[in-house]
Amino acid sequence: MPTVLDMAGPILEVLTWLCLPAGLMLLVYTGILRRFVHPWSVAEGVVYADPSGTGFRWFDDKYRIHHAPMSPFDIKDLAVGDTLPIYFHPKRPTQWQTAAPEPPGKTAVVLGRLLTVIGTAALIVGTVLPMF
Repeated sequence: MPTVLDMAGPILEVLTWLCLPAGLMLLVYTGILRRFVHPWSVAEGVVYADPSGTGFRWFDDKYRIHHAPMSPFDIKDLAVGDTLPIYFHPKRPTQWQTAAPEPPGKTAVVLGRLLTVIGTAALIVGTVLPMF
């Protein structure tokens, strides 16, 4: 009858081969994503009010003016002339937000770290286990 130590070897081997490469690939993917993909630029937005309406205006990296019309209800805590940071996509300035964006691949990096830790632990235990 096989013992627990005899059954742990194949299980640890499978965990090592499944988790470690997948975790490392996810970490490489998020590293490339964070290094080469910069979808958000930041600019200083100014609240404006004119006959066309109320909103934000900002300059992009090439000194072009962009604006985002808003309702007065949306900016009720801000007065005309107040500034706030605007995060926008450089190729699509109509895509913007006032909150700081999350880094890309946040879920993938957490999953990659978890799988890498499980795979590494299985590799170490599977290497040390035959010594006992």
